[in-house]
Amino acid sequence: MALKFNYNNSMRKLTLDEVLPEMVKSGIIGEEQEQFIRKKKGRSSQHPLVSIFECDIPDRRVEGRTLTLDDLVKWLANYSNTPFYHIDPLKIDIDKVTSLLPKAYVKRLGILPVGADENIIEIVTAEPFDLSWTDEVSRISKREVKINLANPTTITSCIEEFYTVRNAVSKLMRDRGASQNPELEKMKSLGNNTTRGRDEMGVSGIVDWLFQYAWEERASDIHLEPKSGVGIVRFRIDGTLRVVYKFEPEIMLSVLSRMKILSDMKVDEKRKPQDGRIKREIAEDRVIEIRSSTIPTHYGEKLVMRIFDPKMADKNLDDVGMGPKDLKVWKEMAEGSHGIVLVTGPTGSGKSTTLHATLKHLTSPEVNICTVEDPVEIINDEFNQMQVNKDIGIDFANAIKAFMRQDPDIIMVGEIRDPETASMAIQASLTGHMVFSTLHTNDALSSITRLLDLGVPPHLLNATVKGVLAQRLVRVLCPLCKKKVETNEDWWQSMVKPYSTKVPGHVYEAVGCEDCKNSGYKGRMSIYELIVLDDKLRKAVKSDVELQELQRIAHGSFLPLRLHAAQKVIKGLTSIEEVLRVIV
Repeated sequence: MALKFNYNNSMRKLTLDEVLPEMVKSGIIGEEQEQFIRKKKGRSSQHPLVSIFECDIPDRRVEGRTLTLDDLVKWLANYSNTPFYHIDPLKIDIDKVTSLLPKAYVKRLGILPVGADENIIEIVTAEPFDLSWTDEVSRISKREVKINLANPTTITSCIEEFYTVRNAVSKLMRDRGASQNPELEKMKSLGNNTTRGRDEMGVSGIVDWLFQYAWEERASDIHLEPKSGVGIVRFRIDGTLRVVYKFEPEIMLSVLSRMKILSDMKVDEKRKPQDGRIKREIAEDRVIEIRSSTIPTHYGEKLVMRIFDPKMADKNLDDVGMGPKDLKVWKEMAEGSHGIVLVTGPTGSGKSTTLHATLKHLTSPEVNICTVEDPVEIINDEFNQMQVNKDIGIDFANAIKAFMRQDPDIIMVGEIRDPETASMAIQASLTGHMVFSTLHTNDALSSITRLLDLGVPPHLLNATVKGVLAQRLVRVLCPLCKKKVETNEDWWQSMVKPYSTKVPGHVYEAVGCEDCKNSGYKGRMSIYELIVLDDKLRKAVKSDVELQELQRIAHGSFLPLRLHAAQKVIKGLTSIEEVLRVIV
């Protein structure tokens, strides 16, 4: 409902002198903290809530937690009787809201439109008592004004981000003439270098925004997808895709071309898939690596970019999520002088991260580590890394042959996917090398039958394979909004059967809040099962062995993937629904 304003009470800006005593009265801070903030920030020109936030004030409600800026804004919303609004760019029509008011105007007032219909324009501000601009906004927009309170730093950053995209798109459409015939415009632009140069001036702003936005949203992948009459941008966040923006087809074409130039791809090649890489600075002292890939589709080229944080190379084995007992076993296997150790799981299950953390653990000046990957995802100067290139005859098997003449101690093969690679990995292990690799199987024991299917003789498999780690990544429940519920017995039994029949009294489910962008989850963690090939299993490995027989023999000797996931559910770290989504 639109607010009616009394300007006698709606023209003052917030100050520490007003806010701090009221916070003490409400109990959110104490008198000692008030004095500390005054001493440290008494002359600051910042918004008072930003000043308080920067003092790292402990949250009296939750031990070990400090007050966030959103906590302070929610307090102010209650104090000023103004609705709190969490700005989620994923849910805002950026093109629409930026067309309502000019950038210079909203920047001067520190306000931001976040939504509108025929009758109401919704505005966020961080100054609930400085509302003298509302009549003017109502006249400009020809709508009633609805006021909400939002995070002041988020308002400032979103003004820059939203209007950067809007201005870049508008400029690009003006330069292109906004033709009603996209295909004709494509043909014209291919032979017009001057036009393309002007386009890139506007497109570069969009590209910069996309990279920065993806980083802030913790996206692992950016998808640029041409559809019928529209270009869609999606981010993969915590393993799931979300639509974040929609472009006109002409804009999408220009953005995609710009990305191809940055990736060192052929811009005029649209019929064949291409691969490339981008190195991009997104913050001070923070550079990210991006792997790009295009494919031709019915509506044009689709581009997917996978984002790699170089700090991933700094992860060690303590960071991959293994329990102390399993971590000790894994290290003992990895530190052997020869043999094969496998990591298995679907794409995006963290296999590369685990292997690179393992290799980092083994790195020393006395060890020669050689890796062949498709492609090289995590770059580490301590390894000798080679990338598969079939155009010049470098595949996994040929790379292993080349490594054998390089005096290696440890070899990492990106994936065993064919009989030749499997055979070369076995031979490398038999000649006294430690070999690490991955397979795509559903569980650890299936790796044994998979190697047999690839033609590895049972006696060689028994002589070389030391163990298999199967893993997945599941989303972590948001600690601020997860909800305790009674356990659904049918769901629980479907997850742990046949390993256990005990049903816990309660579990947690996802709800959704501002902090987790209403997904109910924030971040991911690994679940895994670790198989060590002991004497009982080795005796069972024969060319015609069935997976069910291996499962029967191994029962009780390891913690299955499902039971490990069940432990995480009982601890309230994830939900039954999430585990079933990932495992089943």
